[in-house]
Amino acid sequence: MDGILSYLKASDYLGELEGKVALVKSDFNVPIISGDGQTPRVADPFRILQAAPFIKDLINAGVTPLLATHIGRPKGYDPSLTLDPILAPLSAAIGRDVEIIRFDPAAGTYIPKQFNRQFNADYLKALFKDEVIPLLDNIRFHSDETKNRDTLAKALTAVVDVSIQNSFGTAHRKEATSNRIHEYIPGLAGSLLVDEIEAHAKIKRPGSPYIVIVGGDKVEDSLQLMRAIFRAEKTTHWSNMFNPELNLQIGERLVDYVLVGGHLIYAFVYAQLTMLKEENLRGLPGDVKKDLRGLREVRLKGFDSSENGGYEYNTEEINLAQGLLRLYNNFQFRDPNPLEGRRLIAPVDYAVKRGEGILRSVQLHELLDDDELIDIGDRTKDLYAGVVDKAKSIVWNGPLGVDDEKYPEGTRRLIDAIHTNKEAVKEIGGGSTNFMTSAYEKESGRKFDMGFRSTGGGSTLLETAYDSPVTISLIMSARRLLEGGYGAEYETLRKSVIRRQLARRDRP
Repeated sequence: MDGILSYLKASDYLGELEGKVALVKSDFNVPIISGDGQTPRVADPFRILQAAPFIKDLINAGVTPLLATHIGRPKGYDPSLTLDPILAPLSAAIGRDVEIIRFDPAAGTYIPKQFNRQFNADYLKALFKDEVIPLLDNIRFHSDETKNRDTLAKALTAVVDVSIQNSFGTAHRKEATSNRIHEYIPGLAGSLLVDEIEAHAKIKRPGSPYIVIVGGDKVEDSLQLMRAIFRAEKTTHWSNMFNPELNLQIGERLVDYVLVGGHLIYAFVYAQLTMLKEENLRGLPGDVKKDLRGLREVRLKGFDSSENGGYEYNTEEINLAQGLLRLYNNFQFRDPNPLEGRRLIAPVDYAVKRGEGILRSVQLHELLDDDELIDIGDRTKDLYAGVVDKAKSIVWNGPLGVDDEKYPEGTRRLIDAIHTNKEAVKEIGGGSTNFMTSAYEKESGRKFDMGFRSTGGGSTLLETAYDSPVTISLIMSARRLLEGGYGAEYETLRKSVIRRQLARRDRP
């Protein structure tokens, strides 16, 4: 993606950034083990280890990094989600002590309460001089972050000189520290983000059968991303638009099948049952009809229990799932061949915890009140493995069971199937996905061929068809810098960018 209209790579301009303070958006949202009285600790430092080399490059170049990241999904300040658990592994990875700049919930911002260049920039540089790297506590404590608002962005631009985006895990979101901030200061791409963008170029190319597997626990996010995936065409992405080989395939869909698991199981079970009408039951055996009619009011136990112990019915999630089923599934449970004429493939059976026991293969009409859906069933494992075996492109985000540690069987069967397929372009993404793959490798003593292992889950799904909001924001920021839109303060950087672009253009 080189060229005058592309994003700027921070590694190309380390000389120009020497002595500057850079906000470095990172993805340290790693799995944390806590509970039972133990001190919270990082279960898998994969994302931290992937980001560390670039942070060390900045330090060695004399750039003062102000690190920003999140953990979990706080809605405002939540002391249980501070960044303390990542301090030790992060410090070890970058070779410097890390100090958290604490959030003041009363003021709704960070301590010191008011960012200003005269105080804060000197404070940050003093830390850097003492070989201490500053880290803003969970950036999502600030109400502006996920709402992509001005106040946080403006406060940070009073402290930092440039924004460096090194978080692919949040690239599919529009946030203050990765989008809005570029209205005020230039944005550049960190080396981890560059590597991710370039690797994802492979999954934007159509290779049929093209399959996407969606699991994990972010149900609404996943359903929204699935809509975009289903709509994507083989020529959707700009890099495919002018490919002569695709001229005859304009209008053809990019992805052939989307397979679902994880916490999405609940959404699709309830969606199927609540949209059933009598005409949908025609032709089914009498006992199956009777069972399905009775299931319309079924109360399942689930991963997100309400006060009365049943699955907390989420109307918005169910409605989204119903829409996808209508368009892409056509009541799969009626058809002995679930792959025929449909693109959304839901589980054909489930692993169910019933009472004190676990049943490994329960079909939709066999579910009972108080059943807990814990994984895909045995028949579904075979079905999904068969689809993976024939695929030419495979993208996977999210475990297929509803608990990463308790119910790994469906996920591990999927890992085996992806590993066995040596012909496909493969990519897996997300913290839990990488964590479960690494845990299986450690336990089995094997190294699995999973293709590119991305730090981002939802971002990986989005990248199957579209450039992420962060990529677009960086491209627009580069254009603004070249046009002089950030003012005289950035003239040295602007001239350096122009020289580099002209040198590229003059190459034979």
